Amino acid sequence: MGCANSPISDLHPLDNLCIFQYAKYTRAMPGTHKALQPEKFIKLNMSICTNMISFIVIFYFGYNSLLPAGMGKTTAEKIESHIQQYVKNEDFRGTILVAKNGNVIHKAAYGYADETRKVVNETETQYLIGSLTKSFTAVTVMQMVEDDLLDLHTPIRTYVPRLKKALGKDLTLHLLLKHQSGLPGHLERLIEFENRDISSDEILEIINTSRLAFSPGSRYQYSNLNYHLVAIVIERVSGRSYPQVLQERTFGPLNMRDSGVERLANVPQQRAKGYRKNRREIVQEENIVSYALGSGDIYSTVDDLLKWDQALYGTELLSESSKKTLFSGENETFGNYGYGFRIQQYQRNPEISSRGVLARHGGSMNGFLSNLHRYLDDKLTIIVLSNFRPFPIRNLTFELKEISVGVAVGERNRKKFE
Repeated sequence: MGCANSPISDLHPLDNLCIFQYAKYTRAMPGTHKALQPEKFIKLNMSICTNMISFIVIFYFGYNSLLPAGMGKTTAEKIESHIQQYVKNEDFRGTILVAKNGNVIHKAAYGYADETRKVVNETETQYLIGSLTKSFTAVTVMQMVEDDLLDLHTPIRTYVPRLKKALGKDLTLHLLLKHQSGLPGHLERLIEFENRDISSDEILEIINTSRLAFSPGSRYQYSNLNYHLVAIVIERVSGRSYPQVLQERTFGPLNMRDSGVERLANVPQQRAKGYRKNRREIVQEENIVSYALGSGDIYSTVDDLLKWDQALYGTELLSESSKKTLFSGENETFGNYGYGFRIQQYQRNPEISSRGVLARHGGSMNGFLSNLHRYLDDKLTIIVLSNFRPFPIRNLTFELKEISVGVAVGERNRKKFE
């Protein structure tokens, strides 16, 4: 606090407030300044000034204590507070990133990456992303279409002659990417997995033992085998392995240094271990990801996925024409599926009456869950990577979107649109 005989320029801001009051006083009552000097006026009026500021502080904090929970918090604080409920109630562990126009609103990590060694998850932790891999596979196909290396409607056996004729005669990349082939859903239905890395040729042999459940193009049925075959096409036409193609066309150009295709022979060092909660305990789970060729074998981080997300707004990866094809979703009967993305409507801020377009995909595999939701009209991105299951990841993602567009959690229902 400035002392009474200091120059006015050296006074505390509270003293200067009192000088202002003195000036008003002398203007209102001419001549009083002769009897009451500024220094004496400050001492006389200081208690009044202090009481004024004390009243303002008490009023401000008292008013805020009466506000509904969440009001007065920033969006980032609301997001963090909500995630903590999942940490407490669902044992959530993982990393979450929320960004608007490419700018990060919230990024944080939770729980253990390795429970045995007590290593915690960090924002740079790598996770298996499961079926979110399919989005990368679809983008790669469209890149090769742009390069005139592939055609979406050419019979698939043109590219993979060893595919059994009964399976491939009516199949195209278009039908595979849209999950309209009729192939079985998972390789597990055809073979018992071995604890080793298997080759693309071996996967093709397994696929050749299957049968179509319906005429291609007549129905929608989600199937990992569709994207196994797509990845095999990519390899056959490019003359490169699927991991090499992804590195050359996506990971390298976008500087996604913490992303890649996992095999037992090259498990990344910073990759979290996967966990599953059963009725009595939490147990560790792992995957033989070579059996997930092109459909679930990528690992990544939230930062790398944001780079990829942002690249899809521009033309660094794909032309506008190719992106239009990529994001052309079917109706609900056909899974709302584009190429490697589900395309749906979403509810925007209540002041905006029109619905937005959501391009999304998630992933689920032993010990891991993932979600990447791209709310295109708001340029809002929500990425949830977890090394723990089960927990309601779709609910969490929707709720984080609601907070981000200014809606209280629980005010609206996602089921109709999202």
